[in-house]
Amino acid sequence: MDKHLVFSKTEQGREALSSRPAGLGPRLRSLLIMVDGKRSVADFDKLLGADAAPLLEQLAGQGWVQGEGAAPDGVATGDGVAPAPAPADAAPALPFAEARRLVVRFVNDQLGPMGEPLALRIEGCKTLADLQALLPRVRDGLLNFKNAATVAQFDQDVASRLS
Repeated sequence: MDKHLVFSKTEQGREALSSRPAGLGPRLRSLLIMVDGKRSVADFDKLLGADAAPLLEQLAGQGWVQGEGAAPDGVATGDGVAPAPAPADAAPALPFAEARRLVVRFVNDQLGPMGEPLALRIEGCKTLADLQALLPRVRDGLLNFKNAATVAQFDQDVASRLS
């Protein structure tokens, strides 16, 4: 799969987020939430810490997302736009302990007491891999108790700083 391919939700995909069909397990649902029409396969690889292509293919196979072709240099093609390069002043990746504190602080600030069980699970992470594996659950919690804009803010302000 082309790493510059950008995916967006279909109408069926937006409906699947509220109806929670049987084929949309937690991992696929988390990825579907993150699909925004701006991130490329390579971006999802970084966020998931693994090859996102098989999961994106599953979502596309169910009709929940559609891929849009993109040129690698950020130029719009007939049916899509490649993501722009990261700005030079993008926030640097954080050391693990600081990253964990940032995730806990975001959850506490956004969810308050409702986020306490999730914050405790985050604090229990011993490695960056543990923390990254918990990110889909964090996104689900933010989406369930807040909204998609909060998840997007989390991805921009926090998840992008976890390397």
